[in-house]
Amino acid sequence: MAGLFIAFEGGEGAGKTTQSQVLADRLAELEVPCLLVREPGGTELGEYLRDYLKSDRPLSREAELLLFEAARVELVTSHILPALEDGRIVVADRFYGSTVAYQGYGRGLDLDTIHSLNHFATRSVAPDLVFLLDLAPEVGIQRAMSFQTAFTEGTAGELVALERTREGTRFEDLDLAFHHKARQGFLAQAEAEPDRWVQVNAMQAVDEIRDEVWDRVRDRLFPAPAAKPRAARKTAPQGELWPQAT
Repeated sequence: MAGLFIAFEGGEGAGKTTQSQVLADRLAELEVPCLLVREPGGTELGEYLRDYLKSDRPLSREAELLLFEAARVELVTSHILPALEDGRIVVADRFYGSTVAYQGYGRGLDLDTIHSLNHFATRSVAPDLVFLLDLAPEVGIQRAMSFQTAFTEGTAGELVALERTREGTRFEDLDLAFHHKARQGFLAQAEAEPDRWVQVNAMQAVDEIRDEVWDRVRDRLFPAPAAKPRAARKTAPQGELWPQAT
């Protein structure tokens, strides 16, 4: 396929949504055809399943895995594959790397089963470049919860939480042990595929991460031309004299 597939992975609050949107906006400014997607979501079925997966409604870990895969296969077949075949750049806010980390390392489901399901759901499509926005789960969860909670000022000037946003927080509400295991899952994938995965320190400022991401994407989109070999310099033949000016 002529297109380029870029995914952003990482734990809660790492900045995946922000950076995927920033990259998509930059590509649009450069008039590079781009499709921005998120998981789960991006299709009618995907958004329906996202609502359930993000809620606190009962769900076994096996059913959770299969719902993510159902949303993924719909997104791949209806949007990602056609875009890549059309030569467009696809930017994904999460892809199957999150399933390996969350349902595999975090939930403890069999990794071979997950890899098989991912292979089936994606039709063997894999990102060409994966940015792992990495940070300590303690920091990420605090960030995520601040994004998803509305606050007001109390009588003594303190911040008082009013309510959670509409979208649920099934994973943010899990204990830190889960998120540390999920982080190890992301790091293991990055270590196993260093040619595709790029580990980025998510504690940096947004613009620093943006620039680091763009440097890698620009190298893939606009590779520098190979330097032309320099012409060999002419030298006087050994044992002969060059003609002298008169």
